[in-house]
Amino acid sequence: MLFYGYGNWKFLFLLCADCLINYWISCYLIADRKAKKGVLAIGILINIGLLFYYKYTGFFIANINQVFHTRFISKELIMPLGISFFTFQQIAFLVNSYKGELPLSLYRVSGFPDYILYVLYFPKILMGPIVEPGVLIPQFSDKSRKQVNPENLIRGIKLFNYGLFKKLILCDTFNAAVAWGSANLDAATSMDLIIVMLCYAFVVYFDFSGYCDMAAGVSLMLNIDLPVNFDSPFKSLSIREFWGRWHITLGKFFIKYIYIPLGGSRKGKLRTYFNIMVVFS
Repeated sequence: MLFYGYGNWKFLFLLCADCLINYWISCYLIADRKAKKGVLAIGILINIGLLFYYKYTGFFIANINQVFHTRFISKELIMPLGISFFTFQQIAFLVNSYKGELPLSLYRVSGFPDYILYVLYFPKILMGPIVEPGVLIPQFSDKSRKQVNPENLIRGIKLFNYGLFKKLILCDTFNAAVAWGSANLDAATSMDLIIVMLCYAFVVYFDFSGYCDMAAGVSLMLNIDLPVNFDSPFKSLSIREFWGRWHITLGKFFIKYIYIPLGGSRKGKLRTYFNIMVVFS
């Protein structure tokens, strides 16, 4: 919480309030078996509403002004750090609570610290990966993980340095080319712009992938296993394979919590295409 508050202390209160509301709703989902669907829907809408307010308010107002020639003034909103990731994780917790897939001990006073740690676990809160509560929370109470493991410590340091190299050396090197292209659009040739475009793709990959490697490395030093989030996506031989290797945990989240509940591929081609569009939008 100190780490998060250092970025913007005001958002720390927002995050804490969000955690308390979601935890209360999840406890209610366990206690009241009658109004479960309605309560779950309210919980999800609160999370999605918060995400859309901070992330897309300016975008929608700008487009409305452009299409309808209006002059609505959009307030400049500073987006809370990692809002997408802690939003998705709390939605996962609510859905798992609704389905009864988590131990009842999590919904008692003694289980609240594990819930808070699940949401605020510092290596992953800003850029992921997204971890299922049933995968991460049991690791916190595993006594075998509370002792120093030299092998995990060495592997964690190695993985952390690997991610740091991606961010500071590879990402920044390609970013220099992108910065040059942005500053010299008028003088750039077609080949220059193609190279800049490719460099930008590598900037996004090495920045995001490097951070995830660093998060996994720090976690491994603490005997916590985080899932792999990127699996060499640029080695893919098809678009489908690429998306299976790029931001793996986000893809799994969308499949489990959006694509499958919408019907997946079970309700004909038209509905399948619609569900795919919803996920990728």
